Amino acid sequence: MTSVEDVLGRDAWRELNETMLPEIRTIRRHGPGRLRRAALKALVQLGGEKALDPDDLAVLRRLIAIKRPGDRPHSLGGCWDHWLAVRGGDREGILRVLGLDRTAPSTYAMGQVLIDHLGHGGAEEGRYYRHVFVSPEINGWTLVYGPSCDPDLPRVREWVSELSARYGDAQAYYYGSRGDGDSWLIGVRGEIVRWCSSLEPETATGEPLPVEHQVMAELELTGRPEHLDDEDGEQTDFFFECNAPRVARELSVDAVWVDFPKDPVVSGRAVIAWPSADDDVSVFKGCYGVDV
Repeated sequence: MTSVEDVLGRDAWRELNETMLPEIRTIRRHGPGRLRRAALKALVQLGGEKALDPDDLAVLRRLIAIKRPGDRPHSLGGCWDHWLAVRGGDREGILRVLGLDRTAPSTYAMGQVLIDHLGHGGAEEGRYYRHVFVSPEINGWTLVYGPSCDPDLPRVREWVSELSARYGDAQAYYYGSRGDGDSWLIGVRGEIVRWCSSLEPETATGEPLPVEHQVMAELELTGRPEHLDDEDGEQTDFFFECNAPRVARELSVDAVWVDFPKDPVVSGRAVIAWPSADDDVSVFKGCYGVDV
């Protein structure tokens, strides 16, 4: 047994390196059969989708096509979640505003792999990735997931303004599921009506949202959330109860947590989208396989 076969047989993905790619491709094409699936996963790990040959890509596309009709939307949560919610289902128009002119059919399983991978830095640490997962229309909203949707980015503020001018409502959210903060940026008819972040509460703009007032009342607090004194934990208590998923649930759709609609009205299918300038990016590189 060769060293590459040994690595594949033990599922020892941490021992993989790019010098093994030629032999891994040979095993994928010619066997031994018991290692062909492991070889496919290794190709994705080392080179992403660009490392797959046309036959494997065709199989992947067929599998996606088979699974998509029964693919039901669900929450997509990672460690650090960034997403947009835009009223309506004009995917082409939304992606045009975002500057994303390429799409590929996807399933929610693939979307979860993508946002997890990019949320942890993707294949290259420090690189800015524009790839996103785009939901079908869900209860009258389109959801766009990915680190490029961070509401703290100036570009995202511009997107929310333009999208809300076109569609009436657009929102951007950040949720750190391990206690790493919450942010929301709310656009209505072309105007940013509220920005609030637990990471920088002093930068808040606009009037507090009804859900913010509701949480303040529940906690028997007064004033504005961003002015709460955190020495006695008031601000911490507020943002624990009034987190990004709760705000999203009240205004559109909780895209990442437990209040995702149980039986949503769905129109269309999910896609992965990116700009043509990034056609050469192998976005799944570093993933240990791609779920479909």
